[in-house]
Amino acid sequence: MMFRSLAQLAMAGKFQAVAISVGFAVLAMFLPPFSLLSGGVVGLVSLRKGWQTGLSVAGLATVILALLSSLLGDPAIGLVFGLSQWLPVLLLTLVLRETGSWALTFQVSAVVLAVLVSLVHVVMPDIAAFWQSMLEGVLKPVLEQASPDEASQMQALLEAASGLMTGVVAASIMSSTILSLFFARAWQALLFNPGGFGEEFRALRLGNWMAYVALALFVAAALMRLNWIQELAVVFLLPFFFQGIAVVHGLKKMLQWHVSILIIMYGLMIIALPQVMALLTAIGLIDSFADFRKRLTPKSES
Repeated sequence: MMFRSLAQLAMAGKFQAVAISVGFAVLAMFLPPFSLLSGGVVGLVSLRKGWQTGLSVAGLATVILALLSSLLGDPAIGLVFGLSQWLPVLLLTLVLRETGSWALTFQVSAVVLAVLVSLVHVVMPDIAAFWQSMLEGVLKPVLEQASPDEASQMQALLEAASGLMTGVVAASIMSSTILSLFFARAWQALLFNPGGFGEEFRALRLGNWMAYVALALFVAAALMRLNWIQELAVVFLLPFFFQGIAVVHGLKKMLQWHVSILIIMYGLMIIALPQVMALLTAIGLIDSFADFRKRLTPKSES
């Protein structure tokens, strides 16, 4: 009920949408997940009223957030939030609104981020050193207090992590953007097409070509051990994690499984996210070729 009221308020006018998106952005400084709701508001306006209106909402919200963050001494916080949270949502909203295809939306996201990751490596060949320096600066107090052995182990971990940070940041941007778009589409369906988002999500299937690219990059990353290739593999594999979730939701609906299946799946994500992500990504990849939801007969029809 609260989400419906928020969505109705956001659709009531531009300034209401700006106020809600800025409010969620401020809350995100204390609880980061609120950034997804902030992006969802911008996405909702864009999906329903067009990217021009969405852009004006995001632009005005960015200016207000920059002014608010300037009170803390750094107006760049607001600008960075607008560019990293709202701009990607606007770009993907344009694709989804014009095509109605979640598969194409994911594909565009992966391709654009892969290009950006590649450009970063071309422009900054030693990007790993940049990330290592940044991570060491953040963790400097911890490193100084650690024992020599612990500091050595942490240093090795930092070196390994710094080589993949560009891909991690890209994957983080993709995840937050897609989740914000999920909120936007769910709110749109709640107001204008009840049940529509659930049907769309359960039918998500990314296509064989993207699965082939993801598998090729995965094999190349395992064999070549190049950071750049590993990062591209992460970018192309991540969408299949979402497809894996869609497969479970789709089969639960078709075969009338108990809701406990979904509760267990999301519960395991909380306590063992890497392992569950790997499993669901594998399910998503296999589904690209096997198409479980098409092969299995709904329980009501059996």
